[in-house]
Amino acid sequence: MSMLLKQDSLLLIFVKHPIKGQVKTRLAKGIGEEKALSVYQALLAYTAEMVQDVQADKVVFYGNQLPERDLWSEAGYARYLQEGPDLGVRMAQAFQWGFQQGYTKIQIIGSDNPDLTTHIIEEGYAALDTSAVSLGPAEDGGYYLLGMKTFIPSLFVQKQWSTETVLEATVNDLVEAQLSYHLLPTLNDVDTLEDLAGTFLVSLLS
Repeated sequence: MSMLLKQDSLLLIFVKHPIKGQVKTRLAKGIGEEKALSVYQALLAYTAEMVQDVQADKVVFYGNQLPERDLWSEAGYARYLQEGPDLGVRMAQAFQWGFQQGYTKIQIIGSDNPDLTTHIIEEGYAALDTSAVSLGPAEDGGYYLLGMKTFIPSLFVQKQWSTETVLEATVNDLVEAQLSYHLLPTLNDVDTLEDLAGTFLVSLLS
């Protein structure tokens, strides 16, 4: 798979095709699978609208299955399946692919954050002019954004993915490698019922 570069920057968007019972499973324990699906669909729609104005090429990577048509295909983005046994391998492969295409700045985001903005993503790209890595801390101890201008393999191994140790372990890797990094604002990913408080998603629960 290859792309024709339009810009120097690439945005990798990790998503799941919204299927009841396969998305927001932790959230579903609190609100049920139907409402959890509605929340995720709303997050996907928000993310798709929010990234439209980001000055970068965009590629969507699916964690479960690649649908024939959806909101991402309608937006004209390239779409692929994630490859690998865990999140670290899947992210690493996506970054490696992007650099092989010739991109000089690559950032990755998920589709779980109702507070992520175009401005924050653009700040991450700007930070890569002077830092090796851009990093968006999540309140749960992970990160919602990771950016780099050269591939750094150590960031994708020996991590307990989806735990509160990921951000700290990533920063420790950067410090050990003497690589500079820029921290973006701390935001809250939506994984549990408590995470919905204060977001536009609350209206979906009524």
